[in-house]
Amino acid sequence: MDEGFELTSAYLGGNAHVVTVAGDLDVATAPRLRSELLRASSEGATDIVVDLLRVPFVDSVALGVLVEASRRTSAGGGVFRVVCHDRRIARIIEITGLDHVFRLHASLREALEALATPIPVAEGAR
Repeated sequence: MDEGFELTSAYLGGNAHVVTVAGDLDVATAPRLRSELLRASSEGATDIVVDLLRVPFVDSVALGVLVEASRRTSAGGGVFRVVCHDRRIARIIEITGLDHVFRLHASLREALEALATPIPVAEGAR
Protein backbone atom coordinates (compact mmCIF):
# COMPACT_ATOMS: atom_id res chain seq x y z
CA MET A 1 0.00 0.00 0.00
CA ASP A 2 1.16 3.56 -0.63
CA GLU A 3 2.36 4.99 2.63
CA GLY A 4 0.63 8.24 3.58
CA PHE A 5 -2.05 7.94 0.90
CA GLU A 6 -5.66 8.12 2.05
CA LEU A 7 -8.90 8.21 0.15
CA THR A 8 -12.32 8.76 1.68
CA SER A 9 -15.68 9.10 0.04
CA ALA A 10 -18.96 10.59 1.22
CA TYR A 11 -22.45 10.61 -0.24
CA LEU A 12 -24.01 14.05 0.38
CA GLY A 13 -27.59 13.30 -0.59
CA GLY A 14 -29.33 13.92 -3.86
CA ASN A 15 -26.82 13.01 -6.52
CA ALA A 16 -23.79 14.63 -4.86
CA HIS A 17 -20.65 12.87 -3.75
CA VAL A 18 -17.30 14.07 -2.32
CA VAL A 19 -14.07 12.13 -2.68
CA THR A 20 -11.24 13.35 -0.45
CA VAL A 21 -7.63 12.50 -1.21
CA ALA A 22 -4.58 12.90 1.03
CA GLY A 23 -1.01 12.23 -0.07
CA ASP A 24 0.67 12.11 -3.45
CA LEU A 25 -1.68 11.47 -6.34
CA ASP A 26 0.47 9.71 -8.90
CA VAL A 27 0.83 6.65 -11.11
CA ALA A 28 0.77 4.40 -8.02
CA THR A 29 -2.29 5.94 -6.35
CA ALA A 30 -4.36 7.25 -9.29
CA PRO A 31 -5.97 3.83 -9.93
CA ARG A 32 -7.51 3.93 -6.45
CA LEU A 33 -9.01 7.34 -7.21
CA ARG A 34 -10.27 6.08 -10.59
CA SER A 35 -11.95 3.10 -8.92
CA GLU A 36 -13.65 5.28 -6.31
CA LEU A 37 -14.88 7.78 -8.90
CA LEU A 38 -16.25 4.94 -11.05
CA ARG A 39 -17.99 3.47 -8.01
CA ALA A 40 -19.58 6.83 -7.12
CA SER A 41 -20.80 7.28 -10.70
CA SER A 42 -22.18 3.75 -10.88
CA GLU A 43 -24.12 4.41 -7.68
CA GLY A 44 -25.82 7.45 -9.24
CA ALA A 45 -23.56 10.37 -8.32
CA THR A 46 -23.92 13.02 -11.00
CA ASP A 47 -22.32 15.92 -9.11
CA ILE A 48 -18.86 15.00 -7.87
CA VAL A 49 -16.35 17.00 -5.85
CA VAL A 50 -12.76 15.79 -5.56
CA ASP A 51 -11.03 17.38 -2.58
CA LEU A 52 -7.27 17.72 -3.15
CA LEU A 53 -6.58 20.04 -0.20
CA ARG A 54 -4.20 17.52 1.37
CA VAL A 55 -2.47 16.54 -1.88
CA PRO A 56 1.08 17.89 -2.27
CA PHE A 57 1.77 16.36 -5.70
CA VAL A 58 -0.26 15.42 -8.79
CA ASP A 59 1.21 13.73 -11.87
CA SER A 60 -0.09 13.42 -15.42
CA VAL A 61 -1.68 10.02 -14.78
CA ALA A 62 -3.74 11.49 -11.95
CA LEU A 63 -4.73 14.46 -14.11
CA GLY A 64 -5.90 11.97 -16.71
CA VAL A 65 -8.10 10.27 -14.10
CA LEU A 66 -9.66 13.64 -13.25
CA VAL A 67 -10.31 14.42 -16.93
CA GLU A 68 -11.85 10.99 -17.50
CA ALA A 69 -14.14 11.39 -14.48
CA SER A 70 -15.07 14.93 -15.50
CA ARG A 71 -16.09 13.81 -18.98
CA ARG A 72 -18.10 10.89 -17.60
CA THR A 73 -19.83 13.21 -15.12
CA SER A 74 -20.62 15.80 -17.81
CA ALA A 75 -21.96 13.09 -20.13
CA GLY A 76 -24.35 12.10 -17.34
CA GLY A 77 -25.59 15.68 -16.99
CA GLY A 78 -23.62 16.43 -13.84
CA VAL A 79 -20.83 18.74 -12.79
CA PHE A 80 -17.34 17.68 -11.74
CA ARG A 81 -15.49 19.97 -9.33
CA VAL A 82 -11.95 19.89 -7.97
CA VAL A 83 -10.91 21.59 -4.75
CA CYS A 84 -7.30 22.73 -4.63
CA HIS A 85 -5.61 25.61 -2.85
CA ASP A 86 -2.01 24.57 -3.56
CA ARG A 87 -0.91 27.22 -6.03
CA ARG A 88 1.56 24.86 -7.75
CA ILE A 89 -1.11 22.26 -8.48
CA ALA A 90 -3.71 24.87 -9.45
CA ARG A 91 -1.16 26.39 -11.84
CA ILE A 92 -0.57 23.01 -13.53
CA ILE A 93 -4.34 22.64 -13.95
CA GLU A 94 -4.56 26.13 -15.46
CA ILE A 95 -1.51 25.77 -17.76
CA THR A 96 -2.84 22.50 -19.17
CA GLY A 97 -6.25 24.09 -19.76
CA LEU A 98 -7.96 21.63 -17.44
CA ASP A 99 -9.66 24.50 -15.61
CA HIS A 100 -11.91 24.54 -18.71
CA VAL A 101 -12.61 20.79 -18.36
CA PHE A 102 -13.72 20.87 -14.72
CA ARG A 103 -14.55 23.54 -12.20
CA LEU A 104 -11.71 24.45 -9.83
CA HIS A 105 -12.43 25.74 -6.32
CA ALA A 106 -10.09 27.03 -3.61
CA SER A 107 -12.10 25.57 -0.71
CA LEU A 108 -14.40 22.66 -0.04
CA ARG A 109 -17.01 25.06 1.29
CA GLU A 110 -16.96 27.01 -1.98
CA ALA A 111 -17.37 23.80 -4.01
CA LEU A 112 -20.22 22.53 -1.83
CA GLU A 113 -22.03 25.88 -1.98
CA ALA A 114 -21.65 25.79 -5.77
CA LEU A 115 -23.39 22.41 -5.83
CA ALA A 116 -26.52 24.10 -4.52
CA THR A 117 -26.31 26.89 -7.10
CA PRO A 118 -27.67 26.14 -10.57
CA ILE A 119 -25.17 26.61 -13.36
CA PRO A 120 -26.36 29.37 -15.70
CA VAL A 121 -27.18 28.26 -19.23
CA ALA A 122 -25.17 30.13 -21.84
CA GLU A 123 -27.18 32.75 -23.67
CA GLY A 124 -28.76 31.20 -26.74
CA ALA A 125 -28.07 27.65 -25.57
CA ARG A 126 -31.03 25.36 -25.02
